[in-house]
Amino acid sequence: MRISQVNQYNFTNVNLYRKNKYMSVNNTNSDNNIRLNNALKADTVSFSGVKNLTPNEKMKTYAIKLLEENNFKENQKIHLIADSKYLPFMNVLSKEAYQKGSGRISMKVVEPELENLKKKYNITETFDYEKEKLKDLKDQNAIILKFDDKNNPYKLAKLSKAEEAKEIESTKTIVPKAVYDEFKISPKEVFKDALDVKEGQPVTIRGEREHLPIIEKLVDYLYSENKTKLVNVNITNDEKINMLKYAKPEVLEEVPKSTKSFFKERYDKDVAYLVLDGADPNMYEGIDTDRIVKNSKAVSSQTEEIYNKLTTNVPWLVYYAPTTKSCIPAYPELKDEPVKALSQAFKDANKINRMGHLAEHVETLSYRADKMNELMDNGYRTLHYVSVNPKTGKPDGKTDFKITMSPNSKFVAAQTNFKKYGHKTICNIPTEEVFTSPQADTAEGVISATMPLTLNGKIVEGIRFKFNEGKIVDIKADKNEEMLKKHIEANPNADRLGEVALVAGSPIAKTGRLFNSTLLDENAACHLAMGNSYAECIKGADDFSDYKDMKKFLKDLKINSSPTHNDFMVGGENVTISAVNEKTGDTVDVIKNDKFLL
Repeated sequence: MRISQVNQYNFTNVNLYRKNKYMSVNNTNSDNNIRLNNALKADTVSFSGVKNLTPNEKMKTYAIKLLEENNFKENQKIHLIADSKYLPFMNVLSKEAYQKGSGRISMKVVEPELENLKKKYNITETFDYEKEKLKDLKDQNAIILKFDDKNNPYKLAKLSKAEEAKEIESTKTIVPKAVYDEFKISPKEVFKDALDVKEGQPVTIRGEREHLPIIEKLVDYLYSENKTKLVNVNITNDEKINMLKYAKPEVLEEVPKSTKSFFKERYDKDVAYLVLDGADPNMYEGIDTDRIVKNSKAVSSQTEEIYNKLTTNVPWLVYYAPTTKSCIPAYPELKDEPVKALSQAFKDANKINRMGHLAEHVETLSYRADKMNELMDNGYRTLHYVSVNPKTGKPDGKTDFKITMSPNSKFVAAQTNFKKYGHKTICNIPTEEVFTSPQADTAEGVISATMPLTLNGKIVEGIRFKFNEGKIVDIKADKNEEMLKKHIEANPNADRLGEVALVAGSPIAKTGRLFNSTLLDENAACHLAMGNSYAECIKGADDFSDYKDMKKFLKDLKINSSPTHNDFMVGGENVTISAVNEKTGDTVDVIKNDKFLL
């Protein structure tokens, strides 16, 4: 599949690598909380008598005071506006507000580096959804707080200069410029060769805080070379983690109007969307599974139609850009040296992303898609997966599985034609797959995932499925099995398959590393996807301008429709895939020993 842009939107909020040690006060009767309660009783207004508190306790004291001063009421929404250096205080404030029963808390974090670029190129344009969001919050009587040098929350919380400096330092990347320079990302390749961005076209970029120097380089290119005036940058922070941990259940099910407006504006204005993929694969470990699933289901179900419009009409790209958090699982020998691990990850990424060789690689994938379509035209529409013991070469019983493609199914490769605005786009880098949408009622047999699955910010390991008449009838996993089951139960048709993808000879697999990243691991091996199908893989689907008509067309062909789409890997050197002609019984080997044979 093309890894979902909306999945990225939902699940990439992540803690900073250098998390300040004072940011982990819990709700137990610890010595810290006893001291804090005594301090609050002594004087919660003037702070006189409050001594020997940690920076976190001081910020918590001031956060409570600030809520009281603004006549905070239960269920009231809060919007915070500040320079990124104030993030530690914003996170403390959001946690306290959620614990006191607030409504949804949103943040507008200003990045000085990007503001300087706007001034340099005289950029004043903003997206409409941002203005609408502020108006809606005011209409809803939300508390809107702005922090700056004149309204410095660290000073108002009575932090010392040294404590303030330490909090600010915790928001900055630990990665030296020389290491960033090892990552050979090309703005032209990203925006022109992959996204096919036209001159002046609006762009949205999403990434992690460590990506900021890379994002700065990309934005500079858009302003200076592409004449783009409208650029939105969204850097993930801790705000969603606080919501998932502490917010009322009803807050988890709310999808802000501004989120839907953001999607609609992207669709209406042909806003290209770039996601730099480098999130912590363990970002939601320790958070209650039910709360994660509740939020995920709400977002998926309430944005399904606009999501499908976006993925089939407006260019988007998920691009691998490792961070210290994302690369540590793949480089465990360097777990105590995160910068060194990132340096190696950057060097590997240049090969994985096929820097300088993207065009010829796209041609190879197109050839594979053509050969698969030729095979299906000749009646070989069923794929048979069998896993073998690498020592004996005989079937080991872990995977013996069949699935059949619709007569309308077609394999597609790296590039997608977005006809609405005339773009020819590569949606994933790296991209190693050719993929299609199967007939949803045909999956039969048992299948064992050959790699872990990152799902809703947790890692699911050792997945085994049993299928009957297209439906998953038994689920097993060695780790986070309950998460997997609840996710499938919560999302309609997530128990049926929406994608078949073939991968062979990937440079990702050749590294011998497990990245615990859907983008990388799905491009390392053959995979299947639970949930939604891609309309682009079905002949005739693009003839429909109305989404509901297209959905009915796909349903009549028994092509799966679901608000979710999650890949699990089933390929590797020990999995053989052959194509079966159901009429004659003849078979043709497609992939064996991680090689494409056609």
